[in-house]
Amino acid sequence: MRQIRREAYGDDIGQHSWVVKSDLESDVAKLQLTNACHLLDLGCGSGGVLAFVVGLTGCHGRGIDLSAPAITAARTRAASLGLGEEISFRQADLNQPLPYPNGSFNAVICLDVILHLSDRFATFLEINRILIPGGIFLFTDAGVITGAVSADEFRLRADRGFTQFVPPGLNERVLKDSGFEIIEVIDRTPSLLRTAKGRLDARLAHERELKDMEGATNFEREQQYLGVVVELSQRRALSRMIYLAQARTV
Repeated sequence: MRQIRREAYGDDIGQHSWVVKSDLESDVAKLQLTNACHLLDLGCGSGGVLAFVVGLTGCHGRGIDLSAPAITAARTRAASLGLGEEISFRQADLNQPLPYPNGSFNAVICLDVILHLSDRFATFLEINRILIPGGIFLFTDAGVITGAVSADEFRLRADRGFTQFVPPGLNERVLKDSGFEIIEVIDRTPSLLRTAKGRLDARLAHERELKDMEGATNFEREQQYLGVVVELSQRRALSRMIYLAQARTV
């Protein structure tokens, strides 16, 4: 799987979904993190992204995810990198109030997770609560509808479980309604397309090994999922956007 990540993403930092190192480095610079800052990764998965950011900036990291196996893997990763003191992880349902006091963090990141949460307004309110005044929230949403999408395509694209697709402008409105000032919105669909193609091709190149690991049915299901992601991205029917916002100080 490390080999597939290298082939798919170009750089293997233990990332998930559509995260690429070059984009992440650019985005993290906007958070202005120092060794005195506290960062929360909402939906941290196995901790690769958070470990990379902490190693890059020297900040204190916290990760939260619903998956118990992912949290176990994240703790193992942090320890193996010598970051056990700088990073901690906990398992929790991201659709519930976040288990942190008010003003706990300088910044929150949430990469390719928002579309899988049931109520983004409630989530954004919680993120605003746990940020310090003026704190930064950065998230990506790969489910912004920017063209015609068929019912079958929606069904295939929602293969990862509960998924909400939203029209352009909705995230901006919900951010403002939940107490944020929008700093920047960037279209990251081109990098998603490169990554999806890379994952599709890398998996095909290792078809025999992956079928032994996953089974033929699961292998084909994943290929079909990646195929529809590529198709929707090429048509610009579904876009991946990144949002940078600041908690209002008043």
